[in-house]
Amino acid sequence: MKKIVLAVICTILLLPMFSQDNIVAGELLVMFKSNKDVDVVLDEINRSEPEAIISVIKPISERINIWHLSYNDNAISKEVAINLFAIRKDVEIVQFNHNNVTMRDTLCPNDIRFNEQWNFYNDGVNGSGGTADISACDAWSITTGGTSALGDRIVVAVIDGGFDVGHNDINFFNNAIEASGSAGVDDDGNGYVDDVNGWDAGGNDGALPSAQHGTHVSGTVGAIGNNNLGVTGVNWDVDVLPVATNGGSGFESTVLAAYGYVLEMRAQYDLTAGAKGAFVVSTNSSFGIDNADPASYPMWCAFYDSLGAYGILSAGATANNLVDIDAVGDVPTACPSDFLISVTNTTQMDGLAFAGYGLTTIDMGAPGTDILSTNPSNNYGQSSGTSMATPHVAGTIGLMWSAACADMVTDYKANPSGLALTVRNYLLNDGLDQITALSPTGSNPTVTGGRLNLHKSVVAMSQYSSCPALGIEKQEQGNIGLYPNPASGIVNVEFKEIKEGSYSIELYNIIGERIDIQTKHLVNNGWIQLNYDRYSSGQYVVKLKSVGNGIHRTFKLILN
Repeated sequence: MKKIVLAVICTILLLPMFSQDNIVAGELLVMFKSNKDVDVVLDEINRSEPEAIISVIKPISERINIWHLSYNDNAISKEVAINLFAIRKDVEIVQFNHNNVTMRDTLCPNDIRFNEQWNFYNDGVNGSGGTADISACDAWSITTGGTSALGDRIVVAVIDGGFDVGHNDINFFNNAIEASGSAGVDDDGNGYVDDVNGWDAGGNDGALPSAQHGTHVSGTVGAIGNNNLGVTGVNWDVDVLPVATNGGSGFESTVLAAYGYVLEMRAQYDLTAGAKGAFVVSTNSSFGIDNADPASYPMWCAFYDSLGAYGILSAGATANNLVDIDAVGDVPTACPSDFLISVTNTTQMDGLAFAGYGLTTIDMGAPGTDILSTNPSNNYGQSSGTSMATPHVAGTIGLMWSAACADMVTDYKANPSGLALTVRNYLLNDGLDQITALSPTGSNPTVTGGRLNLHKSVVAMSQYSSCPALGIEKQEQGNIGLYPNPASGIVNVEFKEIKEGSYSIELYNIIGERIDIQTKHLVNNGWIQLNYDRYSSGQYVVKLKSVGNGIHRTFKLILN
């Protein structure tokens, strides 16, 4: 590919986007060719333009020859200063220094009680020690949930006693086929009659009982974010599939029936390419049996492998008792399935609450003490326990899948169990903060020794071999993809379920200059090809905007 002609930079400096508010007066950042001596270049420039007084502030990276320079802005304009370098063949990149870099923890929602949710964000004054949160605002700067990169509506299943499915602050799953069908008829043919919002496995019908516990857990998974109402969940936007156990009937058969419903919904989704069922990626189980031997519950434990075969990871709450689960046992959190993530409760001071632990059975910790979430009748309240910790993890898995690139989602559909384990490994190996205060005895009593970090978990998804780095603004998700990335010049854009019409596709270089614009007429379920071969290797931004219907995307693009 050809080198960008940097001399044109001066033209775009007159645009409003380069305001004095974010350009540091009298400073430049310059990358020279690898074999060029910066002192030689500066000497040449200063001899030809003595008023410029170019000098080195500091090296940025001597290994790749990037330097932080100053010039006399009282004598020459910024346009003249940058052009002194832009016209030189021994300069790779020149740009202004900017002072508008901010920490990406600023994407916090406007939900009116968010400042009470210490588990998501805290500064040491809202009920916590200031370091015990899961760095949620950082994660939400990348994704807030919704759909996969291929347009699948992400669903997290919550198995619990009951739910207020009419709560205004939760998106409970809606089975559109059943909702538009006839009462008393299994309209979607999944074996469950009138499962409009989920299923009551205890009552064997679609009439879910209302209960505080399940409503509170569901809010932690996915209370609607940034709607200026109540609280937010781990996901601002996710479908919560409620599966009730009829007030916690206590029968193991009810638990298995609940899992069976979840499995069927995901199987239906896969078999019908999304026409029926639900794209369930995780389950939450905030219940169990204290001191139970998993060997006595082989079918329960095996069910996690069965769910895993369909790509579903499960999060299980351990005992609300300060005991070693390795020694005393527990169901489900001592079950040996690789598709089960066992969770204990951490406090505002980043320590272990009065909860179970185990070096071989309990995988991780998550905040579970004084957690503010949704209660029935559009109310809110605090609850504590491992029941409150676990939905943070189930919800995190959902958010991670909203950040996965199209290639990873494609591979997930072809190999659901393998990719589910990949996500599990990303979460447990790279998605945690290591803490030292978990155990009252002074030791760290979990498999990982870690507490959930939502931001790290989401970023870990970019490790997948064909996925680009994360962190570019996403105005909308799911139905437009750009690949390959990195690219050698030819870039494909695929799209589905979009409004047909005219779209502009703009390419910006590293200094914010728009260097390419094309207008394309896009139709549903198609793709186009862009040729960027004439541009040099480096990082770019592609902006795709519709003409008239408000759809726009921003992608980071790496050209090799």
